[in-house]
Amino acid sequence: MTDYHETNRGQFHFSPRCGWMNDPNGMLHYRGTYHFYFQHAPGSLVWDTMHWGHATSPDMVHWTQQPIALDPAVHPGELWSGGGVVDVGNTSGLKDGDHDPIAVFTGTQGVRMFYSLDGGMTFTAYDEGRVIAQPSGHESRDPKVVWHEPSQTWAMVVWSDDNGNGADFFVSPDLCTWERTDRYVADWVFECPDFTPMDLDGTPVWVLRDGRGSYVVGDFDGREFRTSWPEPRTVTMNPGGAAGHYYAAQSFENMPDGRVVTMAWQGLNRGSTWTGNASFPVQQRLASTPDGPRLFSLPVDELASLRESTKSWGPEELTPESALVLDDAATSYELEATFDRPETGTLVFRLRTGADGSSARDVVYDIGSGLLDGLPLPEPDGTLTIRLLVDRGQLAVFAADGAYYACYNVDFDTTATGEGVQLVTTTPLQLTSLTLHHLSSIWPADTVAP
Repeated sequence: MTDYHETNRGQFHFSPRCGWMNDPNGMLHYRGTYHFYFQHAPGSLVWDTMHWGHATSPDMVHWTQQPIALDPAVHPGELWSGGGVVDVGNTSGLKDGDHDPIAVFTGTQGVRMFYSLDGGMTFTAYDEGRVIAQPSGHESRDPKVVWHEPSQTWAMVVWSDDNGNGADFFVSPDLCTWERTDRYVADWVFECPDFTPMDLDGTPVWVLRDGRGSYVVGDFDGREFRTSWPEPRTVTMNPGGAAGHYYAAQSFENMPDGRVVTMAWQGLNRGSTWTGNASFPVQQRLASTPDGPRLFSLPVDELASLRESTKSWGPEELTPESALVLDDAATSYELEATFDRPETGTLVFRLRTGADGSSARDVVYDIGSGLLDGLPLPEPDGTLTIRLLVDRGQLAVFAADGAYYACYNVDFDTTATGEGVQLVTTTPLQLTSLTLHHLSSIWPADTVAP
């Protein structure tokens, strides 16, 4: 049996009903439904033979787990990570009925395609599982496919180890036949590449990122990718790693409103029947900064649908003499504070506080050093907003309009009775506003069968 309300299971972060999960796969929108496929070992709490798990949502927030989408007992090849697309124009010629073909891509040492004609619920191996694209190198995996509008062709990027880490680029008119056209070699590119068209100050560009969240911005003409960046930046301020706080983020394809929305794997949280969860979806934009182009990340607006009750403070001046008690019992909530940045001192959000004054986790903004939670915060311009998403074993920190984004699994002491939230300052602080929203659970009220 599965208990969705275990003390460390996030209440608004997706986690599998049971078994192991890792990388997000094949994320796409189709006819009002968001599809989130994921690496899944349904009968194990550790990494094992990979399946593609499947969950659907009307809003990227409320998820319902569906039957296994790709099963090694049925679908040939190693079913490791990959992407998915909706073939709206039927370029593949696979359409048979009302539904547009949905194609997903996976495989190691060669790419295989599986397609669905029932809205992404069940899949058939294309050409009996034949390899349709062969990357270079000894090892390769994690194909991601995207539509290139200017050339009216499909593009695919695949990680491989040919002459070091890098990404092979392929193009196709029909999803079925592929031509390798380019290779981008860089030591930083490792696993799970994501390739996304974005806008930079009115100019179309492409963002290439890897599993750890490193990224560069460049140009793609439908065949070759070019960038002048000597070194990558990172999506999160705490760069990810496999089975860590943040890894293998992927963007949704076929978005109805053109937004770039990503979700990642968080591998450090586990319970009695499950291991791993997804990060909360963030919307990303690209903007110029004094240090060059940067990705900005903020929670999707659909988060507002979870708000149950709200407490507000400000405007007011906070003094160092006492803590501002925000709540006595909060485990899943959104907190947003806007204040005038003082010259010195520290501001501390104390999470899971108890009657004895202890706290399980502090998020500290050290104004003198410019560090937020120990990581560099882009210099704010007078007024600063810090936003926290806290969900039992998950914590996300946002600031500077999303230029700062850090994502964690947090090992709270589950035996502690304290569930308070406090704000403490060591210097007089002019608080413009502070809001705490309790967030509802996305899970069924009762324990459910596996």
